[in-house]
Amino acid sequence: MCNAYNTRGEPISPFVCDLLGILNDLRVERKAKLVRPTDIVPVVRMTHVDYEQLEMRWGLIPAWSKTMPERPLTNARSESVEELKSFADSFRKRRCIMLGDEFYEWVKGTKQRVTFRPKDADFLFAGMWDCWTDGERTIESCVMLTTAANDVMAPVHDRMPVILKPEDCVKWLNLDTPIEELRMLLVPLANDLITLVEEIKPSSNQTSLFQ
Repeated sequence: MCNAYNTRGEPISPFVCDLLGILNDLRVERKAKLVRPTDIVPVVRMTHVDYEQLEMRWGLIPAWSKTMPERPLTNARSESVEELKSFADSFRKRRCIMLGDEFYEWVKGTKQRVTFRPKDADFLFAGMWDCWTDGERTIESCVMLTTAANDVMAPVHDRMPVILKPEDCVKWLNLDTPIEELRMLLVPLANDLITLVEEIKPSSNQTSLFQ
């Protein structure tokens, strides 16, 4: 699917702060930017005490990995996330929300790039995280879950990010949410909550992220 998305100048919008009760002074100052694999991105996760906003590397490095993967694990297919060693433990214990206001996709088989935006508020991408160390460096990293495309996305690509509805964010982040309830969130976003905004001139970078 896409290999880039965009973040606002403020990593957590007032909408998300109000939704989760996060104080404004927890925000990390940064400029709006185009995010690509291995970039540092804003996320929200749940600790045993409260919600925490922080920045992580986009491209999961499993804690058990002896070395950093040559190819960044930027997305995880929701249909198999419980079975794969790289993702299973994070799905059960380390979920997060990755924040963005639009994402991009290259039309499959072409160099044509299109932009997708939410009808209102922000995109709340379902993610997972892990913490890796080689004894010298400690890196917290995240991965974005994907699902089958909805009708808006399907003409461009057959996959799309798992995008949470605001009312489902607390359930996704809650460490005690049963697995059965988490599975119910791994579905395509409703067609009326996303729009294809514009077509961009052909780009030489047409690698798809959401596989």
